[in-house]
Amino acid sequence: MLISTSRRPTHRTRILCRELARVLPDATYVPRGAKTINKLASLAGSLGHNRVMIVSSLGELPIELRFLAVTNGWRWLDVWVELGEVKLQRDFGQKIKLERVRVYAEGQKAQNLANFLGELLGLPISSELPNTGAVVVITSDNQLKLQFQLRPNSEAVGPVLQITSFGGSHGKGETS
Repeated sequence: MLISTSRRPTHRTRILCRELARVLPDATYVPRGAKTINKLASLAGSLGHNRVMIVSSLGELPIELRFLAVTNGWRWLDVWVELGEVKLQRDFGQKIKLERVRVYAEGQKAQNLANFLGELLGLPISSELPNTGAVVVITSDNQLKLQFQLRPNSEAVGPVLQITSFGGSHGKGETS
């Protein structure tokens, strides 16, 4: 997956994109600059990616993830992930690259998000917390939260994303 930003991104949004490229398997971050969507899609195809994730920002904060499919041209996917609070790896004092990431969800609402993101990002979903390896844990106590961990049952290494809503053709819309 190619990861980039919307036009005129904030500094924090660019950092989030770089961090997502480190924790999502086979992801590449490319600064947007003056690139059009056509140029991003063409670049993604030349790098062997079939999806593009665009991280949008408002004010100083990243607020939404949108996606493009890149096969025989490009098209916007009818999916979105709206973000609330975002904690970066740098907020945790970390700079970690994760390998072979799996998704694990706690609770039904979290499972809906796990299925949605697993299909969209091409990540395997584990019905039980894995014993080893990197994991994306999705919890839904009062809010849906996606956090990257180096090992199961360890502290989050970042980024940690609060998901306020998600939905579209890859899954039923949900709001926390």
